[in-house]
Amino acid sequence: MEDKARKLREEAYTWAITIAGLFVIFRNIPHFDNPKTVIEVVFMALLVAVGEASPVMLPNNKGTVSVSLPIAYTVTVLYGQQAGIWAAAIGTLRRMDFSRKSRLKYVLFNRAMIAISMLMFCQVYNRMSGTYGSMDFPKGVLPFVVAACVYTLTNAAIATCWWSVHFGQGLREVWRNNIRWGLPNMIALVPVAMVMVLAAQQGGPWLLSLFYLPIMVSKYSLDKYVELRSAYNEMATALSNAIDARDAYTRGHSERVAEYAAMLAKQLRLPDDRVDIIRYVGLLHDVGKVGIRDEIMKKPGRYTLEEYEEMKAHAKIGADMLAGLKFLGKGQDWVRYHHERWDGKGFPEGLSGEQIPLEARILACADSFDAMTTDRPYKAKMDFEAARQELIRCSGTQFDPKVVEAMLKVIDKLEQGKK
Repeated sequence: MEDKARKLREEAYTWAITIAGLFVIFRNIPHFDNPKTVIEVVFMALLVAVGEASPVMLPNNKGTVSVSLPIAYTVTVLYGQQAGIWAAAIGTLRRMDFSRKSRLKYVLFNRAMIAISMLMFCQVYNRMSGTYGSMDFPKGVLPFVVAACVYTLTNAAIATCWWSVHFGQGLREVWRNNIRWGLPNMIALVPVAMVMVLAAQQGGPWLLSLFYLPIMVSKYSLDKYVELRSAYNEMATALSNAIDARDAYTRGHSERVAEYAAMLAKQLRLPDDRVDIIRYVGLLHDVGKVGIRDEIMKKPGRYTLEEYEEMKAHAKIGADMLAGLKFLGKGQDWVRYHHERWDGKGFPEGLSGEQIPLEARILACADSFDAMTTDRPYKAKMDFEAARQELIRCSGTQFDPKVVEAMLKVIDKLEQGKK
């Protein structure tokens, strides 16, 4: 029932935006008296299409962004609201939009979202006394910058709401994970667009072809950023799988710990970049076990005192292995201290309380929760409720009380996901 209700909400939202956007598009059909103007607008619309032809994929494959906005802004300022709305809405059609893989309602939704956003640009630009046909410099700078920021935020808000109803996630979560990271890049294109307007009104729209070099460099940097995120994740996942493969009883352990740790970090409202690094480090928290003998790693029963001392060395070994990975920042310390305890009775250095890095405390809680809820040779797994009670019992001794409090909320979400 809940899934059906979510789909109905998505359908209603999609068509509400689509109808509103199509109304905007057909209320703003351009009319040109001069054939030369038609040629110029078509040329600039083609430039918009070129910029849109190679979109940048967002993290987790949940949408794309393009770098065609500066041209769309330029069309709007030089040729007016009607031309700008149509150039932006039609010029941003992609080849995939004409394939059978693209559903018509989503193609129309995207046109509508862009049209509404450009209408908001024009409304703000008008109210701030922005001029069409040419930009009055420097008086026109402020209206243009504010209007462009409004366009970006309007577009982001519409997309955030759609993703929220489509994926069943909270607005704040969608905004943090899929929207906010890209906004600075989009807003950074505003000065480029402003220079393009000034250049086009002095030298003609044909001059705008020269501006595609810096725009494509910006696109290239966005592409590489996303690729780098993917490469980090693939590398960490491959290493964690290699570690887990040594022990059938812990297979999948590192991936689960990474997921629990990331959820816990979000619950504690850590910034997105720290959440990402915690996820990577969670995948690698047991990497030091490659330095532990098979006789100990694969032992079915409990360890002797000597064996336990050798096993404890994996935290230091792992930290030393990660020391050269600069993208992990202080991640090596989180690995080194993820077996420390709040009361100071952990290892390797007996740190206590807030002497232990917060991220290490998060990993410790996530690691223990997965150990408790997974079958091991020497003990059966607990259900979530039993693990919850064990975390509460160990709060203030083994675990940071605030981390435990957040972990209990994460467990609630995990239980809801099972239903």
